[in-house]
Amino acid sequence: MNKTAILLLLVIAAVVLAGCTTTPPIGKEAVRDTIRAHYEYHEDWSVGLGCHEKISGYAFNAGNITGDKVVLNLNLVSIPTGTIRDSRSVFIGSMDVGQSSTFEMILDGECTQSYRLDGTIIT
Repeated sequence: MNKTAILLLLVIAAVVLAGCTTTPPIGKEAVRDTIRAHYEYHEDWSVGLGCHEKISGYAFNAGNITGDKVVLNLNLVSIPTGTIRDSRSVFIGSMDVGQSSTFEMILDGECTQSYRLDGTIIT
């Protein structure tokens, strides 16, 4: 295979995969009592992981009492079917008044699907 053909294949691959890499972040919130979580997610692509959702955010205690055993559950839900594609939990632990905690994670997706991210706080 000559260099021109290889370059052409690389350009075609980049164009096909561009949909996964150019999605703007979407922000969402989850609330339970005085514990709040804000997170953003966007589609991403890598050679090792393929298409996936990259999530980053923070949880904080907006109340005047300590939150015990705080967990944030995140579900990657297929928009057309409503089924859960991937799910992860972030154990945050105890949160004192005014305390915040950051988190990052990756949820596995498919390049040809559209998803939404649903978050639930459990205390």
